[in-house]
Amino acid sequence: MCGGRSRRFGRDKALADADGAPMGGRVVAALRAVGCDPVVAIGGSAGGALGVPTVPDLGATDRGPLSGLATALRWARTGLVLVVPCDLPLLTDDHLRLLVAEATLDRAAVALDDNRPQPSLACWPASRGLAVQALVDGGVRRWREALSVGAWTGVPLPARAMADADTEAQLRSILAVRDPNEANRGSERR
Repeated sequence: MCGGRSRRFGRDKALADADGAPMGGRVVAALRAVGCDPVVAIGGSAGGALGVPTVPDLGATDRGPLSGLATALRWARTGLVLVVPCDLPLLTDDHLRLLVAEATLDRAAVALDDNRPQPSLACWPASRGLAVQALVDGGVRRWREALSVGAWTGVPLPARAMADADTEAQLRSILAVRDPNEANRGSERR
């Protein structure tokens, strides 16, 4: 999900440097490591720089974040769609595997942050695209309203996985306090 305006960030946060890689590039790498194919950027203009195609938001400008979900689900049409915001620099493929393992064609798997659902980080059945679009067409903008269109299960993820960087200062802070074992785990996979 790359369609936000990044007003608080001051520039396209998908392209912000997160320890030598674009923040959105880290998300793309995690999606590819889970086996997502294709990986696309929904909205915005960062897709090309991230090495993925951009799918323009199907809705009118300023229809809110739920419009991005409707776009992703309607674009995919079938199967499961792993939806991830571009501003989660510590999210890994291990976190995404937990979501994929719980999702079915009848039930979304939604990340839980302190027992609160975070539907912007979820594995959704593409078949819900028209129902989510109907919410958007009715003026609904909030992500959480998508939970009303069908069954879902919550998947607890560590808070660090869902630490979103809405400002440059938040990005620096998130990267500064990351798990010191993360670098070791990454080298073990190679």
